[in-house]
Amino acid sequence: MKIFVLLSNAPDPAGEAIEVVGHEVIEKAQRLGHSVCLQVIFRDSRGSPAAEQAEQALRRMTLPNVVVYPMLYVEDVVDRSQNRGMAVRLGRVVTAFTVRRMFPASGLGAMVERRVREAAVDAILSIWSWEALAASYHIQGIPKFVYYGNPDHLPPRARLRHPELFGIPTASFADRLRLWFEQLRNDRRKRLNIRMMNACEVTANNSVLDAEFYRAHGHPHSIYLQNMWPPVKSMSKTVSTAESPTRPIKIIGSVGNLGATGNTFALTYLGREILPRLAARFNDRPFEIHLLGKGTPAASAAASLTDARIKIRGWVDDIHEEFRSAAVFLVLTNVNADFLVGNTRILLAWALGTCVIMHENSRLAMPEIEHGVNALLGRTPDELVERICAVVDDVALRRQIGWGGEQTFDSYYRSDVVVPKMFQLVQEMVDRSRTACGLPA
Repeated sequence: MKIFVLLSNAPDPAGEAIEVVGHEVIEKAQRLGHSVCLQVIFRDSRGSPAAEQAEQALRRMTLPNVVVYPMLYVEDVVDRSQNRGMAVRLGRVVTAFTVRRMFPASGLGAMVERRVREAAVDAILSIWSWEALAASYHIQGIPKFVYYGNPDHLPPRARLRHPELFGIPTASFADRLRLWFEQLRNDRRKRLNIRMMNACEVTANNSVLDAEFYRAHGHPHSIYLQNMWPPVKSMSKTVSTAESPTRPIKIIGSVGNLGATGNTFALTYLGREILPRLAARFNDRPFEIHLLGKGTPAASAAASLTDARIKIRGWVDDIHEEFRSAAVFLVLTNVNADFLVGNTRILLAWALGTCVIMHENSRLAMPEIEHGVNALLGRTPDELVERICAVVDDVALRRQIGWGGEQTFDSYYRSDVVVPKMFQLVQEMVDRSRTACGLPA
């Protein structure tokens, strides 16, 4: 097949999760014999460090059977009028609920469609990208396969429901009016996202909950397709440094953008609920909780992370070694029922054979999670702290859970397992589309 792949980030095997996943899909697509046309739609501004890094990553791509198009920038189609007159401001209120205002990348739709049709592809494949969906959902006659993370309204909805955690003012009447207005806009965002997704032939979601969401809103081919990560050398195949008696107990408490929605819930819970209980249980026993990833925590989370045993590390050069030298990876991104998502970070821990402890809400999104098999689950802060203490003092249990995670990763989440499954589904979509048009599959 000839596939037009749409991304919001340049593929990079050494980058962040979306960049790694994009690279895996493209690299394995051409290994499977498919040809790829790659289009990146970038949300950061031209000339920004992120844009420069993405442009360099695209220039480094040397995969056969991959045609790389010049990057498109969302800022090129955003209305940046400086006119502040009353009529203009009223007009912006009226248009605040339009597709173009809520999904600016839809303004790139004509350019994307022109490139898609010139390429004469069999299918369009977009990966974890609001921008890609908005810029391609309208294209007729070419089947569209959407590999998705979260429904677009989910993170804003969670933030708006918990304004105190996300720095959203509510003290004055004007504050509450703005909050109400944004809630209305987000409800509109939800309905537009459903409409755009329903215009695509297949939506393949990394979370069972999201697959059910789109199915419940009328999508005929909303399916669950596992997240993915490339194989890595696990702790069972290398020397672990997690058991050194001369070092404090090391717990990885977060991975990814520290200011993201899920991490704001997680870090607030970590500082307010987990840390005090853990300190009481360990008493004078030294331990550290390491937070890895770019960005800065939200003010609400940061206020509870002042203890010297919390190590905010930022971006680390060798995240594999960080996991290998940790006793536990603690996943708290799903502690709040208002924000339940699948997590790529769990896959990395499983791939490395790290013992994972998480809130039991996580298995609602990822059904492969099994308590006592590939993770230890807890419902309350006390249960989670009990799980941490158990594996810290029981090396055999820690290794057992880590090994179970490896087996789950190898069975379901390796990119060389998921990508062939994905392209089989894409082929089936293309065949259905051709049959519907009276053409041979």
